[in-house]
Amino acid sequence: MLQRTKKSQMLEDHGDKDRAYRFKILLPNGTSVCLTFQNPKPTMPFGDFIQRLEEEYSLTYRRFSSGKRKRDIDWKGGCLFLEDANDRKIRGEMNFKNFKPHECHILKLHDGSHESAYTFENMWDLTPVTDILKELPEEYTFETALADLIDNSLQAVWANDRRHKKLISVDVADDVISIFDTGPGMDGSDEHCIVKWGKMGASLHRSLREQAIGGRPPYLTPFFGMFGYGGPLASMQLGRHALVSSKTKDSRKVYTLHLDREALLTGSNSNIQKKRRGSDSDSNWKVEIFKPKSKLDISQLQCKLKDIYFPYIQCDEESKSGKTITPVNFEVNGVDLAEIEGGEIAITNVHSCNGPDFVLQLHFSCKQDSMTKSPDSKAYIQANARLKCAYFPMVEGKENIEKILERLESDGCGTSENFETYSRVSIRRLGRLLPDARWARLPFMEFKQKKGDKADLLKICCLRVKCFIETDAGFNPTPSKTNLAHHSPFTTSLRNLGNQPLENEKDVRIKIYRDGNHLTLSQLKKEYEDWILQMHERYDDEAHCGEDQPVLVVSPANKKALRISSEVARVHKSLKRKGVTWKCGQKIKLLRGACAGVHNNNVYATIEYFLLEGLEGDPGGGARIICRPLSLSVDKGCILKINDGDTSLDIRDSLSVPVSVIDSGKCLAVESNEWDNQLEKQRQKSPSTIDLLDVEECQELGVDGALPVDAPAGKVPPEVIVAVVRPASYVSSCASKTLDQKYIARTNLKMFMEVEFRSDAEGLRNVRDISACAVPEPRKGIQGLYIFPLKSKYPALFQTSGVYTFSFHLTESNCKHVEKRVLIKQAPIVEYKEIQFTCPNGKAPVIGTPKMEFDEIQVQSSHGKVLPLQDSSSIQQVGNLMVPVMKAPKVEYDESPIPCPNEKIFLLQDSSSLPQAQNLEASNVNKEKELEKDLHQSGMQIGDMEKNLDALNKEKAVIEQDIYVVQASVERCNSDYCSMKAELKHRIESMSHTAASTLCNLLRVPSQELSNDFMGGVIGLVALLGSTGSSELSRILSEYLGEDQMLAVVCRSFAAAVALEKYEHNGEVDSRHALYAAAAKLGRSINGRFLVISLEDIQPYTGDFDGGDPQRKLALPYPILPSGNTPDGFLGYAVNMVDLDEHHLHMTTAAGHGLRQTLFYFLFGELHVYKTRQDMLAARACIKHGAVSLDGGILRQTGAVSLGYGNPEICFPVLRSVAVMKKKIEIYKETMSAVIAAIEEFTKDHQKALKKFRKKNKKWHELATVKERRLIKTT
Repeated sequence: MLQRTKKSQMLEDHGDKDRAYRFKILLPNGTSVCLTFQNPKPTMPFGDFIQRLEEEYSLTYRRFSSGKRKRDIDWKGGCLFLEDANDRKIRGEMNFKNFKPHECHILKLHDGSHESAYTFENMWDLTPVTDILKELPEEYTFETALADLIDNSLQAVWANDRRHKKLISVDVADDVISIFDTGPGMDGSDEHCIVKWGKMGASLHRSLREQAIGGRPPYLTPFFGMFGYGGPLASMQLGRHALVSSKTKDSRKVYTLHLDREALLTGSNSNIQKKRRGSDSDSNWKVEIFKPKSKLDISQLQCKLKDIYFPYIQCDEESKSGKTITPVNFEVNGVDLAEIEGGEIAITNVHSCNGPDFVLQLHFSCKQDSMTKSPDSKAYIQANARLKCAYFPMVEGKENIEKILERLESDGCGTSENFETYSRVSIRRLGRLLPDARWARLPFMEFKQKKGDKADLLKICCLRVKCFIETDAGFNPTPSKTNLAHHSPFTTSLRNLGNQPLENEKDVRIKIYRDGNHLTLSQLKKEYEDWILQMHERYDDEAHCGEDQPVLVVSPANKKALRISSEVARVHKSLKRKGVTWKCGQKIKLLRGACAGVHNNNVYATIEYFLLEGLEGDPGGGARIICRPLSLSVDKGCILKINDGDTSLDIRDSLSVPVSVIDSGKCLAVESNEWDNQLEKQRQKSPSTIDLLDVEECQELGVDGALPVDAPAGKVPPEVIVAVVRPASYVSSCASKTLDQKYIARTNLKMFMEVEFRSDAEGLRNVRDISACAVPEPRKGIQGLYIFPLKSKYPALFQTSGVYTFSFHLTESNCKHVEKRVLIKQAPIVEYKEIQFTCPNGKAPVIGTPKMEFDEIQVQSSHGKVLPLQDSSSIQQVGNLMVPVMKAPKVEYDESPIPCPNEKIFLLQDSSSLPQAQNLEASNVNKEKELEKDLHQSGMQIGDMEKNLDALNKEKAVIEQDIYVVQASVERCNSDYCSMKAELKHRIESMSHTAASTLCNLLRVPSQELSNDFMGGVIGLVALLGSTGSSELSRILSEYLGEDQMLAVVCRSFAAAVALEKYEHNGEVDSRHALYAAAAKLGRSINGRFLVISLEDIQPYTGDFDGGDPQRKLALPYPILPSGNTPDGFLGYAVNMVDLDEHHLHMTTAAGHGLRQTLFYFLFGELHVYKTRQDMLAARACIKHGAVSLDGGILRQTGAVSLGYGNPEICFPVLRSVAVMKKKIEIYKETMSAVIAAIEEFTKDHQKALKKFRKKNKKWHELATVKERRLIKTT
């Protein structure tokens, strides 16, 4: 009070220099005129004052006349006089000393007419009010407007002392609604002028706001009149006409005001005030609204008003004795609200547990901006809040929150919320409920990221907590008083309680206390977790719903798998939940997202057991359903074992899900038809047969992997064999594309390959086995491929003729085995005509004589190489050739000596033709030798060519594999980048109440489909415009910029930037237009500030570019140390290390500058990037614009070093160096072209040489045939 007196004295002293007197003159014809006199003389002749009044009236009447003719005023008559609010008459002169400067004084003019004028139009300037009346926000509903009027009454009666009753009475009828209070009322005086009731923000409590900051919760000091839309707007929102009546204790008159909605909207002069004599009784105030727009249910209205003003109706905390008191008497249609049992708050209090609440006291402080604070305001603004978390346990298998919702529904006050979506936070400001502040859980109340044995339990139990927040006047509400102001830093900090402060919260300091002890965030989370577990153990009764005799399991060894924490558990086969009995063997469907382990798809399962923690009657403990998924066979399901009284429950591959999935409606009973359909679908997808890919399919995969049907001995085995598992739905005759993923089953089973070889040479059954194992792997986007290497592991596989049987089978599967047989044939007969053998006693036996016998046989190749056969009965392997040799018949030969030159004879040669054969041989020997020499040389040449071709083909295969590997890496990088970018977009979209979230949603829509004009100049968010080559670089650059800049909105021009917001007349953001309106359509809101960057206003980089780089990187000089060397560990400039997306690469401003020249040069400047922090600090001498290191070092441009470690949530997507990999592919392809050209050239030469060889070989055969025939004739 002393401060107010001093301030008034200062104003009065200052008023001697600059004085302004304002008057509202009520004229006798029902109109009014405003006059202002600036620094007048102490007195003014009455005639001059009247003359000034007449002139102003003429101007005002012409400007605001509604068309209705008003009676003339007798300005020249001698009966003119003025009358003030205290009925004092003014005639002679106007003495300004009788009036306080800088205030508005109401005077009434009389002209001596006998007509009594009770009406005075245009008493207030309502033009801005009528504008708002046309465009009230959606949240300003019928009930909100009624509460706005009751707020006026509440703050009025709160001023009453103990001797005066504090009563607010609301009466609702079909044709009229009235609000009556016993407050001090209003009159025509300047201090309590009824004029102020008609103006927004003109509350007498504006100056008392600081007195409502601090104090004891629940902060029952209702000085909230500076918010709201004012009496006339609230009245006109309720009905078509309103009558306001008011009387003060000291006044003998009742002041009344008439309001008409149509008159206000058309701007006509229909605002009416009356004065009439009143009684000398106490003060009061009454507002009557006629022709209400809506009809109200009285019982629902009583419940809603009791919810809104609950602590003012009944309060336990304000009484020193602990008894419930009634600070204010609230009545609705004569019923005291303290006596009704309905309302969400009253019902909620009944169903909370009797245990201790988790209570926090928060103190917020924020340093005011020197540009925005007023000269006499404090340096810091402050606010206080109390958080009281109450636990609503499960009782007899039913959630108490569900009981609350059912009771509200039965009382006619139900909402669309269910157990999962029910608001877990409600907020009051100065004891008044903000009805739209139905927030989700605060961050410290969440356990989504919690891991460990008790994680599932905490995630369930946290749903049973509701937080009641009481705030003081330090928190600002929205104009409608339905929620806390979204842009307030205190609101943002409160909503983020439990997380690290956001960028726009850094100036806000929060002190957290519990039981008088200061807490850190980690201590807060720990104590909250302990409190929840304590409440669960004491009050939850969810494990007492078994229907049959349980089996006890004591000290289970697999508690983690069962997801329980108790040392004792009961196993039931029947359970009752919400009046419905669930039994073992029942078929159920778990909906997607029902619990951990059921994320992406619905899961069909069979109930096996119900597991309840603790003994019968013990509090606390959880209940779980053990179920076997449809895809799981019975032998892999849960087993209850009882051996000699020792009981164990082996869950194996079954699922353990909380029984709360039944409560949430995400566990449904399945009818037999639906179950049979799912069984059929499962059967169609299940592995049925094993199939081997053929040549074309393997080529499509880029591998050599097809088994031949038959082949000659010595055949080179394929590189690999590729097997796949076909589902039951696969029909080979109908499948057009067998490599389609839908025709290949995805399994995690192992496949075994066995190879069996059998040879039939001379009836022998020679068996050699090969066994190998493979697991499924992807190749070119196809999953489920079993690839068995063959050539590298078994290069000599097909060297022996016989039958090779390849068999394939899966482990732990009913899938059919498959066998594939490969027939390897003998090598073709060698067409050599000459045999070398030993002649006993130097005599050459004649073939065909009965006495001839071979002791040793040798085979000579066309190149002269001798291939010995040690035993004619054996099978001798020579190189890659398998030749079965049979014994020659034993014959006798003539002992007569025959000369055998060079110990060579020809086959089928007879002794009688020997002389002629020798002559023939002598005549053709030279020609034969020449042919043999040519054939040998041609063979060697062809062999060299084939070696070269083989080497080139191998080199080609290696290059093809390299290209495939690099291309797969590129595809994988692109895939990882796309998934990472999609995840980043999802993370941004989940950041509710941010501009970035709204824009990210809007940018998903193609630009041609956008109906928002303001989106035309928006390019995107900084975080989504580029990528980095490593996660370390992404993290450090994102941390350097900060989340505020990473989520900055990039626009082409300043006009596009400012188009994102529209403003109201008072300078506040208009949430009905532009980006805010788009957010509302998406069911979102935008809180706090956000950064917008205009490219055209950025000073661009004007230097040169790296001409050979498609990314158009800036040609910045390398940093140089004073020693003249480049610093160690320097990796480059940050501006060049962010790669632009392809569709943003060629985006330019009107001046032709790209994003790297403008945006990223603006963000990073010439920021250095170093490998390590040590390298960065060693290079400080050449760092001018800051630097970062990949191991987390940050050196700011100002010289400040950021210490510690950050973990930014918003980072640039990572795209590995695709450009380098693409360059490798180009090099590989160039090499491949050269290899292919060489192969083609060698192939042509090889064909020519082979053609020549065949011609020479043919001549040699012809010569040999002639020689043979001649020898036969001679014999």
